[in-house]
Amino acid sequence: MSIMDTPPSDAAYAHEATRVRPNAEMSQPGRKEVAEHNKRVMAQAGDRLMASTTSVAPEPAPPVGSHPPVPDLTAQGDIGQAVIDLVRFDRIEAARTRCVSRVVEEERALVDEAHGDALDAQIDEHLTAAWSAATKKERVPALLDPVIRWDTHERVVEDRRLIGRRLRSAIDDRAVSDAQEAVTGALDDIHALVIEEGQGALTDAVQAHERLTLANLDVDADAGALVDRGDDGALSALRLWRAAVVRWERAQAVRQWVAAALDRGLTVSREGSVCVVPPPRMRSGEWLSEADRQRANAPQAEERTRGSYCWQGSAPSWLAGRSAHEVLRWFVGLDAGDRLSPRGVVSDEVSA
Repeated sequence: MSIMDTPPSDAAYAHEATRVRPNAEMSQPGRKEVAEHNKRVMAQAGDRLMASTTSVAPEPAPPVGSHPPVPDLTAQGDIGQAVIDLVRFDRIEAARTRCVSRVVEEERALVDEAHGDALDAQIDEHLTAAWSAATKKERVPALLDPVIRWDTHERVVEDRRLIGRRLRSAIDDRAVSDAQEAVTGALDDIHALVIEEGQGALTDAVQAHERLTLANLDVDADAGALVDRGDDGALSALRLWRAAVVRWERAQAVRQWVAAALDRGLTVSREGSVCVVPPPRMRSGEWLSEADRQRANAPQAEERTRGSYCWQGSAPSWLAGRSAHEVLRWFVGLDAGDRLSPRGVVSDEVSA
């Protein structure tokens, strides 16, 4: 039995009283004192239980005038890790790193070699002219100055480096192409994961809601209300509700990530990792064309995949942008026959 099932006994109360007031004279506690002590301990246990409930910190609100950021798969628990394991960007990133390292290695050697060969050719050319003049007892032309001037303005090294930059760009393009194929190839599996996680969250939310209703509580109850009600099962129900909220948040974050990947595509970051192209910066100004304004300021895929877009069927438009807690509270308030099914990632509308 847990501490929630067995309130402290009179002996436990007396022990605490002795610990807190060691010099106090021992006396048998009254019923009122025992009841107050039990209520205090129950409240503390409820607070510990609520604090230990699985949850995720809410994502910080985007700055004013900016689009919501791309969800981070690594922050989405088991379902996020499952998607990471499906697309395997790590393999693509590793192949890219090895190819880039090879370019750098060759570039360093070949550029130095090319520069040295070209410099030797210039020295030989000017030395031949100077030697010829010297043997004829003519004025010897400058040797050092033209070589230095050529070295300052020569294009051989720059041309070789340009090839290296083109190679790096081609490597990044190949990484993006393979990553895009990995996402589209895994869509059916990601779809199944999202549906399963979303349906599980809805099932748990309904179960928690029904159990709390039996205790004359609702999903907004806090630890104090649970203690006042004195129903131990309600604590577990509220914990189940909070876990369902987290599962729903994470399933929807995966949907938003996929929508953004399909809508804006993927890119290679400065750190060399494959990621979703970030949303454009919102723009304004007197000289901004309407086409550019629409392109930069129109709702992005992440925004268009939230709220009522979570459902297969019709849902109130006001759900768009609401928290997972609010969405699930609306869902459990429907009659069983009116409850909608969650939507996955296949056939989602990601275009405006």
